[in-house]
Parts: sequence; structure tokens; C-alpha cells
Amino acid sequence: MQEDKILRVALDWSVDEIDPPRSFGGWNTGRVVQQTHESLFEDDFDSAPANFNDPTDVIPRLAVECEISEDFRTYVFKIRDGVNFHDGAPLNAEAVVINYERLCCPDSPFFSPVAADLNRSGVGLIDRVRALDEMTVELSLSEPNPEFLRYMTQEDAPGSQSLISPEAIRKYGPDECADRAPGTGPFQFYRRFETAYGSAVELRRNEDYWYGCPQIEAIQFLPFPDRDDRVRALIEGRVDFAYSLEGADLDSLSAQGFNVPEFAPPYLWYLVFNQRDPQISDLRVRHAIAHAIDRQALCADLFPGAAMPAVSAIPPGAPSYDEFAPDFYSYDPELAIKLLADAGFSDGLVLKVEAAQAGSAQLDPSAIYKRLAQDLERVGIQLEITFHKDWVTYCNQWREGAPVGVAFTEMSWGMSSDLWLAQVLHGSNQSPVGFNAGYNNDTGVDVLLDRARNTIEASSRRSLYREADSLLMKHLPILPLFTSRRGMFAYSQRVMGLTTVNQCWHDFRGVRLK
Repeated sequence: MQEDKILRVALDWSVDEIDPPRSFGGWNTGRVVQQTHESLFEDDFDSAPANFNDPTDVIPRLAVECEISEDFRTYVFKIRDGVNFHDGAPLNAEAVVINYERLCCPDSPFFSPVAADLNRSGVGLIDRVRALDEMTVELSLSEPNPEFLRYMTQEDAPGSQSLISPEAIRKYGPDECADRAPGTGPFQFYRRFETAYGSAVELRRNEDYWYGCPQIEAIQFLPFPDRDDRVRALIEGRVDFAYSLEGADLDSLSAQGFNVPEFAPPYLWYLVFNQRDPQISDLRVRHAIAHAIDRQALCADLFPGAAMPAVSAIPPGAPSYDEFAPDFYSYDPELAIKLLADAGFSDGLVLKVEAAQAGSAQLDPSAIYKRLAQDLERVGIQLEITFHKDWVTYCNQWREGAPVGVAFTEMSWGMSSDLWLAQVLHGSNQSPVGFNAGYNNDTGVDVLLDRARNTIEASSRRSLYREADSLLMKHLPILPLFTSRRGMFAYSQRVMGLTTVNQCWHDFRGVRLK
């Protein structure tokens, strides 16, 4: 293998187990499995957005076409011919059925409760999966879901609808495929190896890839939890591509010849309010916190030129994102003090909060929380902060729901599918069943989200999601703080053939190295 044919990618944390439907490691895992595994439909990574905030197009990948019923309850996929998994198993209707039975058929010997749990937002409406012939599969849903294909593209949702070899499922069992779950992608898992900063992953190219053999021979995904270490590795040429550079001197990197694109990824850094907490359950307290935080200054001081204040629970790059959405919470410390007094906290209050020390797309939680603590202290709110050192552990604990006594937690997330809004805020998805980690339970919001999910006409569906978003921002179960605009990634001039789309990961199958 030629050293100059290896693409080296700096990540901000180690990669979770490689078994896409069963992993919950954040976008870093998705950035790896995008290269190794494929779904029936995927994002179009070859077409730049026509408008800045446009979501990605969704196109066939392992399917060549999909026939959708008028009521959006039946999806019939024609499977691509001539595709094999990395272990040689053929892609056919049986392989697709086994993969979906793993996610949604409790009576199947291939069913994985963990994979089903992580994927419930994407496949929870599937009533039946069956092969119509050797290369045709029908998925029947219990209700209309016009966003079904778009959600399928989410490589780390968590979980994924990416397909793994049916032979691996048979051989190891539905819950024992970690790092031995062959996909169909342009690269295949080769090894894990330890570095000074944690576990790294090496992929080797799939010589028999159905779309054509990639020019890159291998990809190494290397963890650098500290942003400055990632920047140094990029400048010194030890990596060719680096994620999570917000807060670095991006203009300097650009002046040195690195590509630092500006784009609209579906990303939010937000606080999750624990509505079972007696203090936070008072809406006036949540509104006070929102008015006490200077989001403009936070972005300008910590992430100059990279972050933009968020005013919506719908992230950029999602179909229903509204760049003109109103800001309900201008920086107004005096109003915050009044709201706290009205809530009976004229003498202030102390809030226990939790955060990750670092992790996938976390940027700099310590600096962010320090800034929040300073802003909140000015209005009489003291923060007692607990930081969790391990990102994956934090994610799993966070998903269990906010503990008793914890006022709020933080998360960085978002999707290019509007279904994400229900995944993290619908009452039926309250932790630990789903990812509604603050226990939001709002009937009005749930009704709107349910109607939006089932609405076939796109503009009407978008209006419903925006109406739900407006209600959410008024009731404030989460407080979006900012989104990334520049610096989510940068790469050297060695990397050729990369198209920037509004997504939080990339497809390297067409990339070449100069």
C-alpha cells in the first residue's frame, strides 16, 4: 500500500463499534460507516446545494428505484444487481429482509432489541417486510410517512438503516457483530489500533466495489480530542482532513491554502431542560435562562466566523428550516431578573447541570459552559457543573434521561430529516424509551408533529413543522444556542474531488489524493 494513497482524517473522539444499525457514537461513527456501509437510498454527495440552506437530495444507492404508493404507506424497492458484501455474500431481497427483520420483527431469529430500540424513529412504522422476488422488497407501513426515504439516509441516527452482511448476522448473531459487520461500501473495515489519544480505525478500499474501485487505497480515522491538536496535525501534514475546527483561526488556515468551506450542516448545540425538575418546570425560569444568555457574544468570542446563534429547534439543512424564523429570546438580563422574581427566585437559585468534557461535534463544552455560567450569574443563577470525561458513556447516560436534581444537560445533534424533531421532543419518545431526554410532554406539539409526519403535500408538511417549532420555542423544552456555519471541517489541497453538501459527514468514494 502506498503511503500517499492513504487519506488521514482527524476526528474529535474515538469511533464507536462498527455495526451501523446498532451503534450510538455520534457523527464520528457516521463519518466512518458512510464509507463502509450503504442503505437502499442515500444523500446525493455529488451535487452542491442550489441554495445555501437547501437539504441534500435523496437518491437510490443499493436500490435502483422505489415505487411508492399514493398514500406513502407502501415502498417497493428494486435491489441493485451485482452487489456483494465485503465477505462475498450477495445483496438480494433475502439480505434486505434479514436486515430489516433485525430492526423491526421481534419474532424473527435475526431480531436485535438494541438495534430496534436505536432505530425506532426510522422503522417503528414498518408493519411488514417481505421479498416479492429475488431482487424486490416491499416495506409496508402502518401509516403514511413521506419522509421515510429521507430518514433512511441518516448514517448515525443513532442506529442506521445501512445494510450489513446477512452471513455475519447468521454467524455471530444479531447483537454480536461489532467490528465484524461487513457492508457493501467503497471501503471495508480493516483494523482498530491505539494512538496516544484513543482508538483509531483503518479502512481499506473495496477492490470489487460495484460503483468502481476507489482511487484512495485506505482511510485512517484518528482521534484528537483537543482542537488545537487537530489543527496542528492538519498544518503539519499528519492528516489531510480534520473535523470540528470551530474556534480555530479559520482565516489563517484558509490563508495557508486549506479549504475551509462555509455551508449549512444540520447541526444544533443546545440545552435540554429537565421538566421533571421543580425549578426548571416553571416556564418563567426557562425563559429567564434564555434571555440571560448572550448567544451573539458566545458565538463571536468562542467561535468567531464559525458559529451562528440558533433561534429554532429545526436545524439548517433540514427541509423545514426557516432562515427567517423569529428570535423569541433577545439578550435581556433585566427581563431575566424580572422573570426569576416573578417565579419566586428574587434571591437567585442554584442549578445542577451536566455536560460532556468533549466528544463528537461538541466543540468546547468547558468554554461554552464557562460562558453560560458567567451570563447566568449576572441574573442570580449559579451553576454547579458536572463534566463527563467519556463521550460515548455520556451519550448513553444522557439517553436514559436527565437524573433527579439535574436542571439541564447539553447535546449537539440535528438531522437533515424533519422527523428528528419528534425523535427528541415528542412525548412518546421520552427517555429511556426514546431520545426526549428532558421529558417534554406537550400534547399540542405532539399533535402537530403527528400531523406533519403523515402529511403528504410537502409545503403543508413544512408549514406544520414550522408551527410545531414555533410552539416549541415558546414552551422551550430545549434551548438551541448556536449552529455551525464554517469550520466543521477543513482539508488540504491534496484532497481532490470533494463536493460540499449540507450534511455532517462525507462520502469519500470519489475523492482522490494529489
